[in-house]
Amino acid sequence: MFNKMFCTILFLLALQSFSWGAGKAPVYTQKDFAKQMFQQFSWSAGLPKEPADRDYLLILGGKRTFRYEAENIFNEQTDRVTVRDFQLFGPFTGKGWIMGVTDTTYSNFTLFVPIAGEYNLKAVIKGDGFVWKIGETEYQADSKSANFQETSVAKVKLNAGKVIISLTIPPNGAIDSFSITAPDHTPIKPFLGWRFKDPLTAVRLAESAVSMTNRFSQLPDAPATSAPRPIAVFEKVPVLKNAEAVTDSFLGPFFSAKWVRADFRGTTLQIPLKVSEAGYYTLILNAMGGELTGKINENEFKIASKPYLDKVNIGIYRLEAGDNMMTINIPPVGGIDTVEFVKKSLAPADVMRLADVRGPADRLIYSEEATSFLKGLLGSFSIRK
Repeated sequence: MFNKMFCTILFLLALQSFSWGAGKAPVYTQKDFAKQMFQQFSWSAGLPKEPADRDYLLILGGKRTFRYEAENIFNEQTDRVTVRDFQLFGPFTGKGWIMGVTDTTYSNFTLFVPIAGEYNLKAVIKGDGFVWKIGETEYQADSKSANFQETSVAKVKLNAGKVIISLTIPPNGAIDSFSITAPDHTPIKPFLGWRFKDPLTAVRLAESAVSMTNRFSQLPDAPATSAPRPIAVFEKVPVLKNAEAVTDSFLGPFFSAKWVRADFRGTTLQIPLKVSEAGYYTLILNAMGGELTGKINENEFKIASKPYLDKVNIGIYRLEAGDNMMTINIPPVGGIDTVEFVKKSLAPADVMRLADVRGPADRLIYSEEATSFLKGLLGSFSIRK
């Protein structure tokens, strides 16, 4: 009798445990949310048939420079070409290069483009008479050099996914590789990066929303004491080319002991930007001379400056803890004095307020709420294609 009662109790407890488990929604992970974004924003064309985590991260990361080795993607069954692996036409990349024949021939390249966009197509070729056909449009690009030389082909619009390029190769022509390049998109990610196995919380949802709508400028500034001190450029670039450190004051106020002025040729400076904490920073230059171009790490900028020293805001950039690099092109007789940092607040309350995500920062988010949230973003903000 006792054994029967004991078994009955265990059975009832098991049923109760099962009913509790059945009532709980399954954990909704950061990877689930990333997949939902791909579906909502129609990015799945840039994924291979069986995507790995790195394929999702590549697209979310937003980098749009892709290089292809010709010997890896031509059609071995149909193309009348030969793969060579010696330096007949100078140095090459990859395991080899493609050589044409004594008359005009053709090659068909099949490549995969993760992110759609308008790209600059460049090729490392040798020969006069190359014709690139993409879709129904043809582009001609030549290299009259006796050795491999990188040549700009055209600006081309490419969809995400498989792209076929038909290439006409002139007699005795050769191709090593080609690349497509477009400005990078702002990375889409929680501020500490994606952790695909972790549950999606309210603060990670808010951080992802701010990055996908590129609203870092709307975050409040962090206390000034949390930002690095302004950099005196002449101290960070001790060896100057086509420029000198000066104390001229008739071209506006400067805040360092000296400022750097280019001569009539203009100059390019590499300025180390060191920060103790990763985050998003507004960068302000005290500079002059017309159009200033360059990049912060790999992110390009272009901005106008006045004909005298004045503060110019070049935008918000993510700087990693430790060393970062600014490369800046100073126009003829232009100059630069300082680089100032304004750090943006990444406090959960500030981020969640901007993204309009309610509740505690560690509140778990589930599929239904995430789907509704993404639909609201798509209807209210510009999301990258």
